[in-house]
Amino acid sequence: MGDLRAPFSTRVLEQSPEQQEFISQLPASHRTKEDQIIAPEADAKWLGGELLVDKINFIQDHLWMCGRPMPPRPLHYQIVISREITITESPELHLLWSNHRIFIKPLPSWLLEPEFWKRHILQDDDLARCARGFIYSYTALIAYPSDFRLAQEKGLLPSSLTWDGWKCVTKETLQDHDMAMVNPRYWYGELRLGRLNKVYRLKGAIFRGYSKVGGHTVYYDLIADNFAVLATLLGYVVIVLTSLQVGLGVDRLIENTAFMDFSYGFTVFSIIAPLIAGVGIFLFILAMFISNWIVTKKYEEKRFKEMGRKGRGQTRACPLHRRKAKLSTTMNLFSRF
Repeated sequence: MGDLRAPFSTRVLEQSPEQQEFISQLPASHRTKEDQIIAPEADAKWLGGELLVDKINFIQDHLWMCGRPMPPRPLHYQIVISREITITESPELHLLWSNHRIFIKPLPSWLLEPEFWKRHILQDDDLARCARGFIYSYTALIAYPSDFRLAQEKGLLPSSLTWDGWKCVTKETLQDHDMAMVNPRYWYGELRLGRLNKVYRLKGAIFRGYSKVGGHTVYYDLIADNFAVLATLLGYVVIVLTSLQVGLGVDRLIENTAFMDFSYGFTVFSIIAPLIAGVGIFLFILAMFISNWIVTKKYEEKRFKEMGRKGRGQTRACPLHRRKAKLSTTMNLFSRF
């Protein structure tokens, strides 16, 4: 067990500390891993979904490929380099960036309550390390008054938090800060989402990667991007073939056996390679479609089984509902085209 103290001890919010279990500071609803919508409670299961970063920790040894081991740059700097600040409530997307967007999880008010730390966070070492790392990331994101104003405009901070209050939290957090006390994910700041996807695909998640956010949402875009790359390569092939054709008109090169062999081999390659690449792209997308179809069908069966059980079998007993469910699944798959 790590240090059983919150990173700060001063209360900086105007809300009353006597609010039982801090219920008013929790979200209105929460989606479980089983896709059930429930009222959240400040227990280890809910806090795990709000703070833990298990997916990133799974590839911790490969994070050097996705970013530098340094704190994130301030919010004003993100604007300077033309990154749009996008809110996410997932800790797994916090500080990931892709296509001129950086995803940032808002700082919840309950994480600024020292009493909440004592009651619900410090008893779990994993939660405490992630919470400390999350707070530490914000000390880097909000360094200047301009960063503070940006955070308020984007809804990243509680509305009752003042600049002086934030400076107090930052000072106390950094005073005895030790990187050994935070989750290793927060040894790194901003991470490239595209590279995280590549690492996850190399680790076995070929079709899904790390996250669908910032990726292809429909098959049409996936096909277009892959064939755009193929068209670029074919452009280079055309240049080489044109050069070889010119070379065949030069007497000196005609008499060169090595040049003639290369011309023959490359001509055959230029005919066969595009066909192989095109078929490969088609097979890859077909495999992805089948994989998505299987996953969707399995999820549908599991989901409706749970709904039927909780609804005393009423959903399973309705033929019209089953027909609508099948039609919905089919339309969902083909809509990706």
